[in-house]
Amino acid sequence: MFSTRILLSLAMVGLMTLAIPSCKVKKKQAAETQAPAEESADSTLINALLEAFKNASVDTLDDEVNDLNKTYNASATRVNDLLHTKLEVGFNIPAQQLNGKATLEFRPYFYPVDSLILDAKAFDIFRVALVGKGGSMTDLKYTYNDRQLRIALDRTYTRKETFSIFVQYTANPQRVKPEASAAITDARGLYFIDPKEEDPAKPTQIWTQGETESSSCWFPTIDKPNERMTHELFITVPEKYVSLSNGLKTASKKNTDGTRTDTWKMDLPHAPYLVMMAIGEYAVVKDKWKNIEVDYYVEKEYEPHARKIFGNTPEMLSFFSEKLGVEYPWQKYAQVVVRDYVSGAMENTSATIFGEFVQQTPEEMLDGNYEAVIAHELFHHWFGDLVTCESWANLPLNESFATYGEYLWEEHKYGRDAADYHLQDARNNYIEEAFNKKVPLIRFDYEFREDMFDRHSYQKGGCILHMLRKYTGDEAFYESLKRYLNENRFKPVEIHNLRLAFEEVTGEDLNWFFNQWFFGKGHPTVETSWSFADGFITLNLEQTQNLEANNAFRLPMEVDIYNRGKATRVKIVMDSVKNTLRIPYPEQPDFVNIDAERMVLGFVKQLNTRQQAEWLLLNGKLYADRFMALERLLEEPSEPGTAELVKSALRDPFWYQRNYALNNLEYFVQTEPDNFLPILRQLATGDPDARVRASAIKWLKGSDEPTLNALKKALNDSSIQVQSNALSALYESDPQGTAKLLEGLEATAKGEMLTSMAAIYASSGTPGKFEFLEKAYSKISNPNDKYIFIQLIGRYALSQSQELVEKSMPSFIQKAKKEPAWYLRLSAIQVIAEYKNYFDAKVDELEAEIVSMKEKGASVTAIQDKELQKTALKKKVLELDAEMDTIRATETDPNLSRILNMREP
Repeated sequence: MFSTRILLSLAMVGLMTLAIPSCKVKKKQAAETQAPAEESADSTLINALLEAFKNASVDTLDDEVNDLNKTYNASATRVNDLLHTKLEVGFNIPAQQLNGKATLEFRPYFYPVDSLILDAKAFDIFRVALVGKGGSMTDLKYTYNDRQLRIALDRTYTRKETFSIFVQYTANPQRVKPEASAAITDARGLYFIDPKEEDPAKPTQIWTQGETESSSCWFPTIDKPNERMTHELFITVPEKYVSLSNGLKTASKKNTDGTRTDTWKMDLPHAPYLVMMAIGEYAVVKDKWKNIEVDYYVEKEYEPHARKIFGNTPEMLSFFSEKLGVEYPWQKYAQVVVRDYVSGAMENTSATIFGEFVQQTPEEMLDGNYEAVIAHELFHHWFGDLVTCESWANLPLNESFATYGEYLWEEHKYGRDAADYHLQDARNNYIEEAFNKKVPLIRFDYEFREDMFDRHSYQKGGCILHMLRKYTGDEAFYESLKRYLNENRFKPVEIHNLRLAFEEVTGEDLNWFFNQWFFGKGHPTVETSWSFADGFITLNLEQTQNLEANNAFRLPMEVDIYNRGKATRVKIVMDSVKNTLRIPYPEQPDFVNIDAERMVLGFVKQLNTRQQAEWLLLNGKLYADRFMALERLLEEPSEPGTAELVKSALRDPFWYQRNYALNNLEYFVQTEPDNFLPILRQLATGDPDARVRASAIKWLKGSDEPTLNALKKALNDSSIQVQSNALSALYESDPQGTAKLLEGLEATAKGEMLTSMAAIYASSGTPGKFEFLEKAYSKISNPNDKYIFIQLIGRYALSQSQELVEKSMPSFIQKAKKEPAWYLRLSAIQVIAEYKNYFDAKVDELEAEIVSMKEKGASVTAIQDKELQKTALKKKVLELDAEMDTIRATETDPNLSRILNMREP
C-alpha cells in the first residue's frame, strides 16, 4: 500500500488556514513544503491534524488484543484453513448494497473442529448451510453480532477432511462502523461512488479496499494476513460497466435483464485482504510483458495518456524479475484508477488500485509524476503478495520492501543520484516522525493495527534495507532475497524468515543487525573528525544520541581517502560510543569522506571546516556528498566566495541540487542581484528539468525587458507549473497588462495554472469570477490543489460583496458535508469558519455605528434600519453555528471528528 500524506501537502502555499468554531486550531499561515526539522511552538493546523492521526480511534475485531494492559498482539491462531472461496455478487447500486452468495471450502488446520468463525461486517444473513454432495444444502445453526458469524457444524471434522459452507447475504458497507488511520482514511471495504448518478463531474464506480481487515465488509472470510486461499468471483453488473478482479477473466455472459456476468478466477493462493473488485466505465489500454497481459484501466478522458502514465510497467516487470531472480509470479498485471480512493494505492494481487491523482496529462507529468508509486505497488507483488507478513506486527516485511523497491527502480532507470535523492527524502520523512515517535519496526505492542502504517514501517524500513544491501554487498543481498522468496512462496512470514535467509547465504550471524534495526528503535548521531600525522590518518568517532533511550549502535561504514584525484576505500566498524581509528597512509590526504556510501540511517556529521565543504562540493562524486556540502556552505552565506560556490551548484548535473540552490538564493539575490539574474533567466527558460525552471521563475521580478521576455517565453513552456509561475510573476510585474491574458486562459487552463489564476483573482478581487472558479474546481484532480482551491474560492467571495458571501454559503456547506475526502470537508469547514468571522465583524461594525448614530441624534427610522441589518447578520451567524453543529454531529471520519471536537480549555 502506498499512503498519500496529505498533511504535509496541506502546507504547500501560504493561503488561508482558517479557525474552526470550537476547535483548538488557530488562524495561521501555512508552512512551506520543506518542513523544518524542529516544530514551531505555535498550535498550527498541521500539528492538530498530526495529533489527531496520532490519537485516532480505530475499532478492532473481537479477537484482537485491545486491552491497554495487554501489550502483545499475536499472529492470528489458525483453527480452520480457508482453501477456496466462490463468490457470486450483484449490486443494488443506488442503495449501496452488495447481494452475495459465498461458498467457502475449509480444512481443520490441525485439531478437530465442530464450529467455524467467519469475519462478516454489517451483513444481513439470509442462509447458512453445509454444502453436500451434488450441491445439496443442509441448514446450520449460527449466531451473528454484525461483525462475526459463528457457525455450529453438523459434526466434528479432522484435518484429513474438508467441508464447504454456503452463506447468502447482503453486505451493507454504509452500516460499517467507521475505522480510519493516516494511511487508510476509511475502512468500509466496499465503496460506491456517485451511486445515484447525481454528480455530472464524477463517474459512477464500485471498488473495494481490503487492507487491513476490510474484505469481510463485502464477503465472509477469515480476514487475517496469515490466511491464504484461491477464489473465483462472478460479478454481475449493468452491461455498460467494465469489471476487474484478481486473476484471469475466464468468461463473460450477457444476461436478459441488461446486465452481464463476468467470471474472474484466481488459482494461486493469496491473503483475503488482497481480494479486489473495481467496476466502472473504463477505457482499457492493453499492453504486454512476455506472455502476460498488462492492462491499464483509466477514465476515458485519460485513455490517450495511459501509456505515458503506466508505460514503464513492462520494463519494471523485467527489471524486478531479473534483479530478484524470481519471475513475476502472477497470471496478469492490471492497474486501475478509482475516484475518491481512501488510500494512495493498493497492491491487490495482479490488480493494483490507484487513486485518481495518478491520472495526469503529459504536461502535468513534467512537473512530477507517480512512477515511484507504480514501482512500489508492483514490488509488493513479491513482497506482500507472494510472501505476506503473518501479522500486522510484521508489516515492514511488506512495506519496507515496497518502499525500497522505489529506490531500486530509480537507480535502474534514472541513476544513482536520483535514487539517493529518493532515499534522502525517505530518510527525512522518517526523521521528522522520529522527533515525536520512536518505536521498533517489528512491534507487537501497537494499540491499533493501523498504527503500523507509519514512516517507520515505510521509510525507515526502506533505509534499513539499503544499509543491509550495502553491508552484505549486492550479490549476497539479491541472493538472500531470492532464497527468502523461493523458500516462502505463497506463505506468511515473520522477520526471522528474512534473517535466516540472509544468514544462510552470507554465513554470518546477523542477529546483531536485525536486533538493532528491526527490533530496536531510534537512530545514531555520530560526530566525526579526522587528522593526519606521522603516516597515519586518525578518525575520531563519537555517538551523541540519547544513550539512555538507545544503546550505542554498531555501525559498519566505508571511508574514502582522497588524494590527487583518486580515492582509496577502507572499511571500518564503529562498535562503541567512542572510537578512535588509525589508518596508515603515506601523505596528507586532500579529504577523508566518512560513510562514503551514505548508508547509515541517522546523522554522520563531518565537514567541520568550510574548506572541507568547498572541497566536497566541487569534487564529490555523489549527489548526497554535494548536497551535504551545499547545506554547510549556506550556513554562512556572507563568507567570501560563497556566491560563486552557490553558482556552481546552480550548474550541478543533478536537478535537485540546482533546485535546492535556487530555493536558498534570497541572500544572494538581495545582495548581488546583477550577479545572479543572468543565470536565473537562463535557468528559467533553458534548464532541462521543468521543476528547476519553475523554481528559477520565482526570482524573476521587475519590468525590465530581459526579465519580461524571459517570463513571456516561460508562458509557452511545456510545463504547467512553469507557465503557472510565469503567470504569477507577470501579474506581479504588470497587473493590468496580464488581465486580458488571464481571461484568455480561462477556457484552456488546467491543474496548477487554474490554482494560480484563482490565487490572482482572490488577491486582486477581480469582479465576476465566482462562477468560473466554481466550475474550475470540478476540473482539478490533485488532492493538494483541491484543498487549496476550496480556500481560494472562499477568499475570493470575501473579497467581493456580502451578497456573494451569502450566495456562496450553501456551496461550502455542501462541500463540508459531502466531499468524499475528509481533508476537503475540512477545507470547506475552514471557509465556513471564516464566513462566520466575517459576519461577526459586520455585526460589531453595525453595533458601533448604531451607538454613534444614537449619540449624534440620528432618526429613529435610520437606527431601526441598522438594527434590522444587524438582526439579519446575527441570523446568518446562527445559521452557520447550526450547520457546524450538524456537521460535527454527523461527521464519521475519526480524524476529522477529533479535530472538530477539540474544544478550547
